[in-house]
Amino acid sequence: MKKSKNTLYLCEFTLGLMAALLFLNLYLSRKIPASHAIHRLFQMTSVLSIVIIVLILIQREMLSRLLVNAFRDITGVHNKKSLEKKIQDLNSRPDTFNIGVMMFDLNNLKHVNDTFGHEKGDEFIQAFTYCLTRILNQHSFLARYGGDEFALIQENTDEKELQQMIRQLDDLVREYNSHSSLSLSYAVGYEVSYRNHYFMMEDLMNTADKKMYKDKAQKKMLATCQAPAGTGNKVIPTISSELLTQKIRQFQNRNDTISNIVLVSTDVENFHFINDKYGYSLGNEILNIVYEELASTPASLFTSRFFSDVFVSIVDTTEFSRNALLEQIQLLDRRICQRIQSTYQISFFRTNSGVCYISKDAEPENMISCANVARRIAKKMVSHSCIYSPEIDQQEKVQAEILHSFHQAISDEEFQIYLQPKVIPENGRISSAEVLVRWVRDGRLFLSPAIYIPLFEQNGFVIELDYYVYEKTFQWLRAVTGQLPDSFRLSLNVSPLHFEQPQIFIDKIQEMIQKYEVNTSKLTFEITESTYVNNTEAVNQVIHNFQRQNIHISMDDFGSGYSSLNTLKDLRFDEVKIDRKFLGDSLNENAKIVLQEIFHMLKRMKKSIVCEGVETEVIADFLKNEGCNEIQGFLYYRPMSIEDFETVMHMQKAI
Repeated sequence: MKKSKNTLYLCEFTLGLMAALLFLNLYLSRKIPASHAIHRLFQMTSVLSIVIIVLILIQREMLSRLLVNAFRDITGVHNKKSLEKKIQDLNSRPDTFNIGVMMFDLNNLKHVNDTFGHEKGDEFIQAFTYCLTRILNQHSFLARYGGDEFALIQENTDEKELQQMIRQLDDLVREYNSHSSLSLSYAVGYEVSYRNHYFMMEDLMNTADKKMYKDKAQKKMLATCQAPAGTGNKVIPTISSELLTQKIRQFQNRNDTISNIVLVSTDVENFHFINDKYGYSLGNEILNIVYEELASTPASLFTSRFFSDVFVSIVDTTEFSRNALLEQIQLLDRRICQRIQSTYQISFFRTNSGVCYISKDAEPENMISCANVARRIAKKMVSHSCIYSPEIDQQEKVQAEILHSFHQAISDEEFQIYLQPKVIPENGRISSAEVLVRWVRDGRLFLSPAIYIPLFEQNGFVIELDYYVYEKTFQWLRAVTGQLPDSFRLSLNVSPLHFEQPQIFIDKIQEMIQKYEVNTSKLTFEITESTYVNNTEAVNQVIHNFQRQNIHISMDDFGSGYSSLNTLKDLRFDEVKIDRKFLGDSLNENAKIVLQEIFHMLKRMKKSIVCEGVETEVIADFLKNEGCNEIQGFLYYRPMSIEDFETVMHMQKAI
C-alpha cells in the first residue's frame, strides 16, 4: 500500500514535469520558423509529451482507484481495514468524548444466499447499505466489517442524535420493504462516550455490539411470540428422579454385561445468563438444540431432560476407551457450541458433562449423584468433561467429613490461631504478623487450609470461621496488651462473602472491638484484589468505616491476575501486598522493571508495600534496595503457634 502511494506521488510529479515540457515546446516552436528542423523536433516532442501525459493520467486513475478500493468494501462503504485505522486514529486523540458507535446486523442474509443465490444476496446487502448511507452526515464513518454486520462511528454526537438516525433508518427500511419482495430487517445497538460516561473505542464497539445482539434476541423472541399457533418450541422429554432410577435398574437387570454402559449428566454453562439476556423463549430454543444433539448421538441409548438445563443420557461406550469417550464428549460439546454460535451469535456458550460407569451392584441414586458430582468438577476443567473415579470418590468422602465435623470442631476449639511474622528488610526485626488459622486435631495439624478453606468458601462456613478467628485474635490481643511494640499490627484476612452484606460485617467487627477493648491501631484487615474488583462499592463502604476507626486496610494478592494497574488509580487502601505469584522463585530483568515501576507509583501515593512469599536472599535484597516496607516469607519465619510467636517476640525484645 505504501509502495502504491509512492508511485502515485511519482505520477503526480512526472505529470507536472511533462506538462511543463509540453508548454515549453509549444512556446519555443512559435519562435522558430516552420521550415526549420528544430521546429519539427519540437512538434514531435510535443506529441510524445501528450502521449506520455495521457498514459500517466490513466495510471494515476488506476492507482487512485486501487488506493480507494483498499479501504472500501464492494458495497462502496469503508471495509474492516479502514475501520481499524479509524479506531486507531480516534484512540490516539486525548479523549473520545461525544463519539458514538452504532452496530448493525442485517437479518436473513444467509437465507437469501442459500435460497436465491449470492448475486441476490449481494443486491440484498447493497439495498441495506443504501439505506444506511442515507442517514449519514459530515460527522459519520460507515464501515462493513463482516458479512452482514456494519459499524457506524459518529463524531460530535449525543444519544438523541443516534436515536434520531435509527428512526430515520427505520423509515427508509419501511419504505424499501413496501415495494420489495425481500424485506429488510436488522438489529442495532449503540453507545456514546461523554463526560462521566467515558469509553475507549474498543469498549464503545464492544458495548454497542452486545446491545445489538440483545436487540437481535429480543426481536427474535417477539417474532416467536407473534408466530401462529403450532409454531412454538418443541416439548423436551423430561424424566423424574424416580423414573431415571427405574431406567438405570432396567439396564442393571439386563443379562448381557453392562460394563460399558455409562450415565452422562450434561448442563449448559451459566444458562441463567442466557435466559436473563435473551429471554426464556430463546433459552428454550437453545435447550431444544442441546437435546437434539445429545439424543442424535449414535451411541446414545436414552436421553432426557432431568431438571432445569441438566440433561441425562445413558450411553453405550463399547467402542470407546475412557480417553476416547472423553474425546467424543468434547467433540459433541464443540458441535453444540458451533450450532448455537452460528444460529444465535452467542459466543460464550459451552456445556459441561460428568460421566459415571453403571455397575450391577451400585445404587442408581448413588450413580446419579456421582454423575452430577463429575459434571460440577467438569466446570473447572479445560476439557469441560470428567469421569467419576475412585480418586474423586475419596475426595468427596473427605469433603463430606470436613463439612460434617466443622461445627463440632468449632465447638471443640480445634481451629487454632497461627501467626506468620513480617519483618523490616533493613534489620530483619518483626514489625507485624498475619493471622492464619490451622485445624489441629489430637495435637496434630489436620488437613491443609488449601483443602478446607475453599470448601468453606463454597458453602458459607467461612463466615463463621472468620468471626471465630477474629474473636480468638482479639482475646489474645487484650491478654498481651503492653507486651507488643507500639507500632505492631496484626493482619486479618476477610472472605469475599462478607461483602455480600457489608453492614452486617461492619457491625459485627465493631461489636467485637468494643467487647474485647481492642486497640484498633494494631489492626489491619486484608482484602483481596479480586474482591475489590468484583465488589468495589461494598469494599469501599467497609474501608471508609474502618479507616475512621484507625484500622488499616491492605490490598492482598496484588498482581494475581486482575486489573491491578486499573485499581491503583482509585486505591483507598493503606497498604498493598504484592502476591507471591508476582515474585516467583526468581526475578528476571523484566520482572524487576515492573516491580520498580509499581513501587515507584505506590511510594508516590504514600502506600505501604508488603511482599509475601519471599524465600531467597536474592529477592529479599532486591526488595530491600527498592524500599519495600515489610517482607513476609519462609526465608524469615513460617507460620507458628501463638506460644511460639510469643517466645520469638520475647527473644527479639531481649536483643
